[in-house]
Amino acid sequence: MTGADFYSELRALRLERVLDASVEIITDQGWDALSMTAVAKRSGVPRQSLYKEVGTREELGNAVVHREVDRFLERVSAGLAAHPDDFEKGVSAAVRNVLEHGRSNAALAAVLRPGHDAGLLALLTVNPDAVLGQATGALRSLLGDTVSEALVDSVVRLTMSHLLQPTVDVDEAVSRIDRVVRGFD
Repeated sequence: MTGADFYSELRALRLERVLDASVEIITDQGWDALSMTAVAKRSGVPRQSLYKEVGTREELGNAVVHREVDRFLERVSAGLAAHPDDFEKGVSAAVRNVLEHGRSNAALAAVLRPGHDAGLLALLTVNPDAVLGQATGALRSLLGDTVSEALVDSVVRLTMSHLLQPTVDVDEAVSRIDRVVRGFD
C-alpha cells in the first residue's frame, strides 16, 4: 500500500465518522442542532479538519443526503441484480428494498417526524438534484437505454412518494408501482 492509498483510506474513514456523527445529531436533536462544533465533539475529528474535509454546514448536510441516497441506491442495485433477466421483477424487488430500508432509516425518520426541522426538509426538496436527480440518474444508468425516461422518472417519483408519505403498507405500494410499470409496456 502506498502512502497516498493509506491517506485516502484514512480520509474516507474520517468522512464516514463525520457523516455518522452528523446523522446521529440530526436524528437525536434535529437539523438545527447540527454544527461543526457538535460534529467535532461527537466524531472526535477536530473542528478545523471538518471545515477542510467537508466545508460549510450546508455542504456537510449535502454530504449526509448524498450518502443516504447512495445507501438507498445500493438497495435498488441489489433488487435489479437479483432479477437480471426479468425487468419487472427487478424493479419490483428494487422498490421493495427501498421502501423497506426507508421504514428503518434514521435519517429519513428525522426528516419525516412531526415537528421536523424545515431546514432539513428544504435541503431534500428545494434542490431536486439532491435526491430526485441523483436517484433518477442512477436508475437510468443501471437500466440503460432499454427503458424509457418516462418510466424511470415515474418509478422514482412513485417510490419517493410512498417513501416520504406512506399511506399503505410496503406490499401494497409495491403492487401499485408494479401496475404502473406493466402499463408502460
